[in-house]
Amino acid sequence: MSMLPTGNFVRGGYATGRIAHVSFLSLGVCRVPTDPIGTTTITFTNVIDGSSLQIESQDGSTTLHNSVISGTTKSVTLQVYAPGSPLNALRIKVRKGSVAPFYQPYETLLTAVVGSASVYVSQIPD
Repeated sequence: MSMLPTGNFVRGGYATGRIAHVSFLSLGVCRVPTDPIGTTTITFTNVIDGSSLQIESQDGSTTLHNSVISGTTKSVTLQVYAPGSPLNALRIKVRKGSVAPFYQPYETLLTAVVGSASVYVSQIPD
């Protein structure tokens, strides 16, 4: 004798980023790439006072942070998304070009992971 489930229950949808499926005592949750799973704190050191900082997705479609740095160190906390999300692939741009002395633009790439990261910024006088 075998037992077969007599019904299914589905609630939610992929548009909301969550779907619950109950079938014979099983429950699952699916995430979409834009669902945050945690945060990361990125600390920037050796920054020239007054520099602009922009953090965006590597494809340039989303700006995640933009500010002017006062001092030589700056910490930024950002969301980390489900593995494989293009929002975890970061392009970091630092520039001091509005007031003398001017510095060449600094750019680096970083993959966001839950936890923390440190970026040493090497700005060269222009």
